[in-house]
Amino acid sequence: MARLLSLLACTAALAYAGFFLFGPTYQTCTTGAVPVTPGQPSATLGPTTCRSATFFEVQGGGPGGAADLVRPLAFIALWTVAPFVALAGVSLRARAQVMGIALVAVALLLDASSIISMGGGFVYALLCGPLLLGALIATIAMRPPQMG
Repeated sequence: MARLLSLLACTAALAYAGFFLFGPTYQTCTTGAVPVTPGQPSATLGPTTCRSATFFEVQGGGPGGAADLVRPLAFIALWTVAPFVALAGVSLRARAQVMGIALVAVALLLDASSIISMGGGFVYALLCGPLLLGALIATIAMRPPQMG
């Protein structure tokens, strides 16, 4: 059961990371200025055009350019890798190593830290958190194989 829950969390984390980074999860808007004509005091704003955009378009298009991508990508990578740490912990526990429980617990804590994200990272905690909690409980309840 622990292995299944960890695999489901891995799949969910990868799918969400792909959607979050490459899907149309953001919206960007531009406003054109109407040129100044004689008799008008200043330029006026034209119509606003909005469209869907990807994470890379919105985050990398700011004043810092690609440098603005480093921090959010580090957190997204951390939250995406956490279920794989849990999977490694389950494998260790299946080989009678108690350290596996600690790895699954660390993975749950790493994933739960995404709850602080304001940009959509909190979905990791909602999506993978319950799966990793179940994996932790199942890992604790695991009986190591008996040497015979």
